Amino acid sequence: MKKKKKEKEKIGFIEMYFRLVSLLFWPVYWYKWTVITVENYNTILFKIYGVLDILFIFLLLVFFLFKRDKRWWYFIFSLSMATCYLVSLYSFIMVPVDINWLYIKIGTIIITMIISWNLLRREKNDIGVVGLLTGVLLLIMTYFY
Repeated sequence: MKKKKKEKEKIGFIEMYFRLVSLLFWPVYWYKWTVITVENYNTILFKIYGVLDILFIFLLLVFFLFKRDKRWWYFIFSLSMATCYLVSLYSFIMVPVDINWLYIKIGTIIITMIISWNLLRREKNDIGVVGLLTGVLLLIMTYFY
């Protein structure tokens, strides 16, 4: 009786960078909410995160256009999550009282949730659950702020 070994999927550079961008978002959001009250530090944190996120979006577009190794829904999911993170932090840190950015933030969150649902339903990719939970959590945090 032979045991089948599950082949480990190679995690590429763009996937690791996406995980880094996703993991860096939450501490920055939390620091602004509870720890850091100095506006200068908030601005510096946002600019650092913004550069990393915009670089990720650029690299994602380049990798998708030239390699085409990712599926369409996963590409759109990664792009929408990165955009959602960037817009959420911008509206939370840089312009917390601007109603237009609040609407843009809510719109990007809803779009991300729709794309996550499609990724989950069409490609049976469990990462869509992460997008749905992220969207719900961001909507709750937006409501209570």
